[in-house]
Formats: sequence, structure tokens, C-alpha cells
Amino acid sequence: MKKIELNINNKIYKDVYKAETFFERLKGLMFVREEKSFILFLPNCNSIHTYFMKFPIKIICLNEKMEVVTIIKNIKPFRFILPVKNVKHIVEIPQKFKI
Repeated sequence: MKKIELNINNKIYKDVYKAETFFERLKGLMFVREEKSFILFLPNCNSIHTYFMKFPIKIICLNEKMEVVTIIKNIKPFRFILPVKNVKHIVEIPQKFKI
């Protein structure tokens, strides 16, 4: 995974990892312990799953202009979020991070 800085609504998120390969996108935060978790950017993505995750997350859903469409909080492990309309990218954020 590639480390990037992400600008969302003029707020800079540092130490964000961008999932680029199929495997990185599929794995995401699965099997990661919460204390070693990180913010994950999923480009060209409009739905996620939390199967095999060990902690709840929140997601920021972005449109093609990197504007926030919606924020979904407290997504528990073993859930599936259906495709969200007008969403082009998703940012997965462990609960320990403030947004």
C-alpha cells in the first residue's frame, strides 16, 4: 500500500494508506488489530464489507470531486454496506481516529 496525504473538505489527513491492488482492496483492514490500524483510502469504490475485521469503523463516502457525500459511523465487524449513490471513493477510518 502507498502512503498518501488526503484532502477532504480542506482538512488534511496524513498517514493515509491507498489500496491500489485487488488484494489490498479486498483485504483492507481485515485481520488488523485496532492498535495497529490505519486510515485506508479506497479509490473507485462505492461499497465495503467489514468481514473479519476486529473493530468497528466509520467511513467517509466521497464523490468524484472529493466532496463528502455521507459519513457512516459505527459499522461493526461482519457487515456489508451496499453501494452508495453518487459515491466514487471511500475512506475507512477506525473508531480510534477522530474525524
